[in-house]
Amino acid sequence: MKKIHKISILICFIFLAQACNILDQEPIDAVSNQRLFTRGSDAEPAIIGAYEAAARLGQNYVLMAEIPTKNIVGNALNRQFEQMNNLLFLDDNGFYNNLWRENYLLISRVNVIISRVPGIEDLSTENKNRVLAEARFLRAFAYFNLVRYFGNVPLITEPTTTADLVSLQVSRDPTEKVYEQIFSDLEFAKQNLPDNFSGTLATKARATKAAAFALATRIHLFRKEYSQVLSNSEQVISLRGRSLTNSYQSLYADRNTDEAIWEINYDNIVTNTMARTFLPGALGGVRMLEVNPDIISAYEAGDLRKNVTIGMQAGQPFVNKYTRANSGSDNIIVFRLAEVLLSRAEALAETSFPSSEATELLNEIRRRAGLSPVSLNEKNAFINQLYKDRRLELCYEGHEWFDLVRTDRLGSVLGITDPNKRIWPIPAVELLRNPNLLPQNPGY
Repeated sequence: MKKIHKISILICFIFLAQACNILDQEPIDAVSNQRLFTRGSDAEPAIIGAYEAAARLGQNYVLMAEIPTKNIVGNALNRQFEQMNNLLFLDDNGFYNNLWRENYLLISRVNVIISRVPGIEDLSTENKNRVLAEARFLRAFAYFNLVRYFGNVPLITEPTTTADLVSLQVSRDPTEKVYEQIFSDLEFAKQNLPDNFSGTLATKARATKAAAFALATRIHLFRKEYSQVLSNSEQVISLRGRSLTNSYQSLYADRNTDEAIWEINYDNIVTNTMARTFLPGALGGVRMLEVNPDIISAYEAGDLRKNVTIGMQAGQPFVNKYTRANSGSDNIIVFRLAEVLLSRAEALAETSFPSSEATELLNEIRRRAGLSPVSLNEKNAFINQLYKDRRLELCYEGHEWFDLVRTDRLGSVLGITDPNKRIWPIPAVELLRNPNLLPQNPGY
């Protein structure tokens, strides 16, 4: 098995002492490699540390999937954002390296947990399996991020105990091999994650069965495996229901709502800076990323989502889903029920159109938005309406780039005709550190 540098093992246990604010659990502050996971009481702080790594990833998880699309306009305040928004995918752009590093930091942390937890003697089998399931869910999530962005990537499933150069310089694995590991991790997660934790905060901020099935739904939709989309989305619905009981505004004004399946939680210690990125100066931000007029014109009259999503200040629009610039405590919604319903509607439309269930699922989304129901008897018309409502429902939550890639609309929407641009370049700094990652992805 390929392994990662032992320094990563030490890094992955330098947890923020205040991470308990996220999940009501005090994390390990620092511990030597020899003392890792010798007691059952080590397991909970360790998995909390893994969620803290997910929090570090969270902002790039959202932004990188929005910046190249017609949801965003980049400006000269950040040249790297502006490059991506102008569809200049340059391997020396530091944000690609951040995305790579943050996902592998998360993988590094959970690999240590997966390695050590089975050997703890004073931890019940049930609790071992639950912690392992959370760790394997997070590993599946991170690897799915990596293969969607970069294609073939190193598949690292064990921590390293030596610091020799050979161990450091791992090679890339085929995408399908990475997916095999993703699905293996997800199956374990589905079997061993709880339906709920003891409180609402932990239930929303930690992985549950519904989160595992929601991740599987997203993965199979990306791969156009529609029968698996239907089976996994049905499991989410059976666990969380089919009705959208929260208003669209409350999803962002409040945190950890009923609709949320997994949210990355932030506070004034573990902060989310996206509000500063989006908001104008008068509201505490710097507005490095602006609203593209294209998305403003996409809203139908009376769409309640518009004023929730897009604010106006001095006649200029701004992204309004993240507003807590002073505290940095906006959550990132990774999975929520509306996404699952839209994914299920798309899978039904692709496999059994016309579908009354697909129509009803789409209209469930539209009713909450204050819009009239649709009744479309032509498949392409229905699919196009679905794409439009999916964009407006999920914008600025980290979906749009991947939705364009998986539906083969990079050309029609963004004018990208080079198929190599479906994935992004391996970061140049990683290629310099590790020649075994070569060759660079085609087209870069």
